[in-house]
Amino acid sequence: MLVAELPKLEIKSIFYIVYEFLKLIRYKNILIIVITQILSYYFLSPLIGIDDILSKRFLLLISATFLSAAAGYIINDYMDVKLDMVNKPKAVIIGKNISRRWAILLHSGFNMLAIYLAWQISYRVAGLVFTCSLLLWMYSQYFKKSYLLGNLLVALMTASTIIILIPFDENTNIYACIAYSLFAFFSNLIREIIKDTEDMRGDSKFNAKTLPIKLGIRKTKTILNYLQIIFIASCIFLVYLFPIISSTNYFIWFCIYMLALVIIPSIYSLYLIWNADTKKHFTKLSFLSKLIMIFGVISMVFWRVL
Repeated sequence: MLVAELPKLEIKSIFYIVYEFLKLIRYKNILIIVITQILSYYFLSPLIGIDDILSKRFLLLISATFLSAAAGYIINDYMDVKLDMVNKPKAVIIGKNISRRWAILLHSGFNMLAIYLAWQISYRVAGLVFTCSLLLWMYSQYFKKSYLLGNLLVALMTASTIIILIPFDENTNIYACIAYSLFAFFSNLIREIIKDTEDMRGDSKFNAKTLPIKLGIRKTKTILNYLQIIFIASCIFLVYLFPIISSTNYFIWFCIYMLALVIIPSIYSLYLIWNADTKKHFTKLSFLSKLIMIFGVISMVFWRVL
């Protein structure tokens, strides 16, 4: 009977390790990144077809993006074990379920493989992937809990998911990609500052120099409000840009969608930021900002006929 139970225990252990690994690389976030890249490539450019989506080159790009992002999340957790033990002790994986040595090996292996795959596409794409991998390491090592620079780097890395399509394929709609990369930049910058405010108590114990720790919650909320206003203005500009560079006649539907699921929720965020005082308030804000980002990405489907 014990012999019969051994395979079941081993299978259960394997599934547990795989699950912990998926949590470590933030598989949900990476899934959003990959979907964003696919939607950006197909829907923003009318000359891109299904064959291009299924091509070897694009699959290489998606794989390189996946591996680079996963490596970034791994090294981020590796550097933040002590900090996470204070902010979110139940979510700590490295040192508990995955050893620190394995974490470093995975980080290095994923980065090297990402750069190698990108090199199969072009040296320009490989250069961008290498730069992103380096900046993600620098972010985790030096800038994560720095004054604003860390937030700017994360926002820039998110925007690069779309920007990289420009050197990848000359048929890419450059203006649409730039517009959505700016959307990604500002929405992520706002969310990163909100998350820093949410984790302010734990960060302060490790001499972090984030925006809310340096300026206080009140001034940080003022900055968030200004950024939110800029973000809303950029969304309105995106709506204005739609009939100029889009290949579809879905302008009215695009307006309704953006107003209902992006612009109005963003205005509501202004109200929530103004009244936010506790960790629970900023957790709610963080969730709302993530929803706005997701709905913003989905809006790309209006830019071309399916």
